[in-house]
Amino acid sequence: MRWQQWLRRLLGQAPQQALTLLHPVSSQLPAKQANFLVMDVETSGLDARQHHIVSAGWVCIDQLQLKLTDSFYRTVRPAEDVALGQSSVIHGLHQADLASGLTEAELLREFIQAAAGRVLVCHHSAMESRFLQQAFLRHYPQSPAFRFVDTLALEQQRLQRQGTVVKTSTLSLNHCLTRHGLPPIQAHNALEDAYGCALLLLSLIRQRSPDLTVGTLLNPHAP
Repeated sequence: MRWQQWLRRLLGQAPQQALTLLHPVSSQLPAKQANFLVMDVETSGLDARQHHIVSAGWVCIDQLQLKLTDSFYRTVRPAEDVALGQSSVIHGLHQADLASGLTEAELLREFIQAAAGRVLVCHHSAMESRFLQQAFLRHYPQSPAFRFVDTLALEQQRLQRQGTVVKTSTLSLNHCLTRHGLPPIQAHNALEDAYGCALLLLSLIRQRSPDLTVGTLLNPHAP
C-alpha cells in the first residue's frame, strides 16, 4: 500500500519528522472510540541508563475490540554485548535468543509505525516509559513525551473507591486478572504480559461509565 511505503520511507530517512507520528490522542476522545496499543518490554536490568530492552510485545485494541492479528513480539539485539545477569532468571532470555532479534533502531521504527494514532497502555508504565525514552535518545534527536494509560493505576483507583486496603503485592498483573475473573498469563513474557494487560484494560473500561474519556484513563487519580 502507498501509505505504508510512505511511512517506511519517513521512518528510515527523516527521524525528526517520524516523531510527529506519535502526537497525543485527544483526551476528550471517548474511550470506546479510541484505538490502543497495549505493550510490555523485558529488559537486561532496572536502570534505563545502563540497561537495555531485550524483548518487546504489543497487541492492539480498536474501539474495544482486541485485534490479535496485529500482535507483535520480537527479541532485541543490542549494539554491543549486554550482560543479562540475573535478568535471565526473570524473563528467561539468553544471549542466543537476542542474536536473531531486531536492532534497537529497528524496534523503534516498528514501534512508531504501530503506535501512530494510538493511546499507549502498560501495566506499571514507569519502566516502559523510562526505557523507551532512553532508547529514543540513542537514535533520535529527542524522545517523545510518553503518556500511558496505566492499568495498575486504574485497578488501584477502582479498589480504593470500593474502600479496599490496597497492598502493592496485590497489584501484580496476574493478581489483577484473577480479581476480574480473567485467566492468568505467563508473567515476564512481553507478549503474554501485553495480552493480559489488554484483557484487564477492557474489563476496567467496561465497568466504567459509557462516557469515559481517554483523559480520564490517563489521569485515574484526578479529582
